[in-house]
Amino acid sequence: MIKANNIVKIYNQHKQNELKVLNGIDLDIAEGELCTIIGKSGSGKSTLLKCLSGLEGVTSGQISINDRDIQSFTSKETNEFRRQDIAFVFQEYNLIDDLTLHENIYLENEPTETIENLIDVWDIRKAINLFPMQCSGGQQQKAAILRALAKESKIIFCDEPTGALDGKSSQEVLTVLQAIQKSHRSTIILITHNEQITKISDRVITIHDGNKISDRKNVNVELAELLEW
Repeated sequence: MIKANNIVKIYNQHKQNELKVLNGIDLDIAEGELCTIIGKSGSGKSTLLKCLSGLEGVTSGQISINDRDIQSFTSKETNEFRRQDIAFVFQEYNLIDDLTLHENIYLENEPTETIENLIDVWDIRKAINLFPMQCSGGQQQKAAILRALAKESKIIFCDEPTGALDGKSSQEVLTVLQAIQKSHRSTIILITHNEQITKISDRVITIHDGNKISDRKNVNVELAELLEW
């Protein structure tokens, strides 16, 4: 489903402050996989996620999703791809300040029983009509995750989706992501520095200083609901 060949990403190329973030990374992620990309801060994992999702271009190399070269997309095709084919959970939440949490969750999508149930299960009903700046980081993070789930996309990119959550909330979110992966054969690419999350992943890729240093299949995938935090 997602293939990357020799991905290089350089910021400020040919300038004094040039910074090479990705050093020729190859990936081949199958449909329906929950793939975790792990690494320390500054390793390049978030940049890789943005490149794979088309949020940022690459300096060289090729990325294809469902045999479509996303580097060749026009601006219109890129916007349609982001709107129709993928969902993204941002580490910075990226909620719209003048919309309530409820409005942020659905945007152009219709409310569903599944999402409304999760609003209750995840205990954010009390904040659902507040604006993002009136909410805690955890409430905003849950809303951002629900916004991605409401799109019902076949590919979900997650940048540190549990970063602002406590152990119980992290377990709830990961349990839902794992369930969606299984029930909808969704492909989930998840960035983290938390080793616990690798236990529920089909695939674990380790990035260090812009290089892929390991890429392994997990033969003993655990259930998120059984993880100990």
